[in-house]
Amino acid sequence: MYLLLSTLAATLMQSPVAASVVKPGTIAIVAADSPTTSPAVTKTFTDAVQRTLLRTPFLPLPDANHSLYVAKVEVSQTQRGVVRSGNDRSDRPGVAAGFGGLSLTLPSGKDQLHGLIVTRLKVTVSLRRDSHVVWTGQATTVRASGTRTGDPSVVAAALSDALLTWFPRQLPGPLSVP
Repeated sequence: MYLLLSTLAATLMQSPVAASVVKPGTIAIVAADSPTTSPAVTKTFTDAVQRTLLRTPFLPLPDANHSLYVAKVEVSQTQRGVVRSGNDRSDRPGVAAGFGGLSLTLPSGKDQLHGLIVTRLKVTVSLRRDSHVVWTGQATTVRASGTRTGDPSVVAAALSDALLTWFPRQLPGPLSVP
């Protein structure tokens, strides 16, 4: 038991991020440059991070030159194939076709193909004065584009909420969000 505790203490002392204590204060949210993500999607994610931080003891500021911390938001989206999504037919009327005494209900919706998008959100919080990283976290999800759950604002809210629920505590590793 003593060996386990001393090993854990040594590991924590070697990690500069784990050794930092993040105290409540002002924080500015800035977007990292990303050639693979559109500016509109990046703004959606930075706005989601800001909304989530409003529920913490940290006060988001619009100007990075006056905050105690700077949170850099990195977003990447990659298409990883195509999925077929069927419409939920339980609440949609069908088309009835009668053949003599036989009645057949045909589905009115069609299956659609949607891109399967892997979205990764990484937030790195550093002290503004010296850029010392005090917290970092990463969350990933896979959603079908063109669906309600795959909408960028829904994905941004899900990832930022899951990730920043941990802030300012250190994460055990990257998060996977359903």
